[in-house]
Amino acid sequence: MALPANYKVYLLLLVTLSLVVPVSADFTVEMLSLSTPEPTPTPVPYSITLFIPTSSMIHSTQVTDMITIPNSSGDVVVGTSFGLSTYNGTWSTRHMTLSNISEGLMDDYISAVEYDPEGNLWIGCSKGIQIYNGRYYQVLRDPQMFKDTRITDIQRWNEDMWVATGHSGIHRFRDGQWTWYQPMTEGGTGFYEADSLAYDHVANATLIATPDEGLWILRSQDDPIRFESIADTKSAFGLLDHVRRGYNGGVFFFNGSTVVHYAPGVNFTPVLTSRDLAVTEPSINDLASAPDGKLYLATDQGIYIWDHGSIYRHLDRFEGIGTSSATLWISMDTTGRVWFSTSTDVGYYIDKSETRNLVAVEIAASITPMEPASSGNSTVPPAIPTLREDVVPATTPSPSVNPDGIAAITDPLVRAIQSILSGIGLIKT
Repeated sequence: MALPANYKVYLLLLVTLSLVVPVSADFTVEMLSLSTPEPTPTPVPYSITLFIPTSSMIHSTQVTDMITIPNSSGDVVVGTSFGLSTYNGTWSTRHMTLSNISEGLMDDYISAVEYDPEGNLWIGCSKGIQIYNGRYYQVLRDPQMFKDTRITDIQRWNEDMWVATGHSGIHRFRDGQWTWYQPMTEGGTGFYEADSLAYDHVANATLIATPDEGLWILRSQDDPIRFESIADTKSAFGLLDHVRRGYNGGVFFFNGSTVVHYAPGVNFTPVLTSRDLAVTEPSINDLASAPDGKLYLATDQGIYIWDHGSIYRHLDRFEGIGTSSATLWISMDTTGRVWFSTSTDVGYYIDKSETRNLVAVEIAASITPMEPASSGNSTVPPAIPTLREDVVPATTPSPSVNPDGIAAITDPLVRAIQSILSGIGLIKT
């Protein structure tokens, strides 16, 4: 008996569904298999080397001053609270030698280090100055020479050496002669104690920061010497109590919350406050100026690198500066290493200046080129990622459709439908 026509129509729908549903499931699996692989991890664009104080390393994390040894490949001398350390790939440390201070240090607490024009190392401490010529130490601690033997800073200015001594102002050494600029006298300093001195090589001037008597400048090193006040304690800038040289000229005055740049003829230019670094306003403990204009800031919350108005990078213990983020001192040597100390470690940071471009190239090279997508009879070329200096856009290739593969599935479906329609007399084959 022949089947009713409407029954054959139902059979047609059933066959169609049985063929279409598996195709949809299989195609979904194929699309999932085309998902983008995990991207290659971005290399860290800097390196940090740490030294934990031991008998074979630097002996203290309390660093007070550092200077690069002249005519060396970047060897440094570091003054600390426990001896004078030298680093030339390995560490060595000199300590107090009470038996013969011409052959060793007269104090373990080093407050300042500086080289004179002849290459002799000047070492400041609480008991005066020692000058080391590579063989023995000359000792300068006569109270007739230094009214206060506590040395707070030493600064070379061309051929002269300038020394800040406790509460007794400034001394100058020139041509084998010492001159004392007595505080509050004619031709003397207008302050008793200097915290730090910095030489501005562009203006050929020396700038002076004091703990509580404002900021000062020496515009000439020749007599008659004139100490000129540039900010007193009644002004906001007069409350800044530290000074560091600007690598490209001028100096940076700062305290725990504010940094300004000063250059003779330009005056004061605000740079940043601790609020610009973080909402918690970390205290600024020290800073160093770099040739490319960056500022390296040692703070209670790590090292902030300031680059022309914004934070370039923030380094704390999670980025490798040690077990403590509180950074107390920072300085740059002549090779570009940025030295720093925390309460637990001493180390140096190297910014791989070419890395930003290298990172982009490396990530781009890890992307598998997309296959051309077919569009009719024309071929659309694959999209080329546009690379910025430090950002590589995420690229997810679209799944391509193979017409021949789909035809292998749809052709039997079409033939089955044609057979059913022909059997019920709707079409002729």
